[in-house]
This record gives sequence, C-alpha cells and structure tokens, in this order.
Amino acid sequence: MPDYKKIIAFFDEYIAHYRAFLNFEYLKLDMINHDRIEQLSDSLSSEQALIMKTNSLESRRIKLLEGTGADTFAELAEKAPADFGKRLSEQHEELSALIYKIKELNDTANIIVSERLKKIQRKTAELDVYDGKGTVKREHAAKPAIFKNV
Repeated sequence: MPDYKKIIAFFDEYIAHYRAFLNFEYLKLDMINHDRIEQLSDSLSSEQALIMKTNSLESRRIKLLEGTGADTFAELAEKAPADFGKRLSEQHEELSALIYKIKELNDTANIIVSERLKKIQRKTAELDVYDGKGTVKREHAAKPAIFKNV
C-alpha cells in the first residue's frame, strides 16, 4: 500500500512551488506590461531556477506514482482510501488550477510581447526618403526604397 502521508507531503511541497512560480509569473507579466526590460532580463536566472526545480519535482512525482499502481495524480486520488482520497483530490484541484493560471499568464505575456515586436518591426521598417527637392516622404524599408536614388 502506498505511503499516502508521504505522497500528501510531497504534493504540499509541489503546490507550494507552483504558488511561488505563479507569483513569479505575475511579476513577470507586470514587468512586461510596464516595459521594464532590464528588470525582466535580470529575472531570467530566477525563472531558470524555478524551471529547474519544476523538472526536479516532476521527476520525483513520476517516481512517487510508480509504486502506487496509478498513472496520474487524479487516478491516485480516486484509488486512495477515503480519508486520503479527499485530501489528494483537493491537492489535485489546487495544483491543476495553479498550472492552468501559469499557462494563462504565459500565453498573455507571449501575446503582449508578440504584438509589441510586430509594432516595433512596422516602425523600424519605415524610412524617411528625401527627394531632390528636399521633400521628405515615409516609405517601407524594402530594398527598392533603400537603394532608390543611389
């Protein structure tokens, strides 16, 4: 029989990690929203550490489930005795909600960054082109525009 107390303790640790990860994601989104590029860049090592810990915890989770006869956390909660199953189900719901929210924040951040990059590309793709009379005209920075009058 699986050591459900050990499993519950592990998932408490796992959930605490994902709470910290979620807090980081909120901070990262705030940095993106307020164009704090330098601060965002500085936070990469923190993000990398969170990802490495996530990978380590995931490896531990897989090993922990191997001896239970369950393939997933949800299945383990269903198979567990009632007193442990209720707690495991609660943990599963909380963990799922945390992971979903992290994914949602990441998707939002990716959309914001992508849109800003498109905007920058559009702006940098425009050139002021001068004709021989001193008139300025804005053109797209295609090769013909760049080499026009050269």
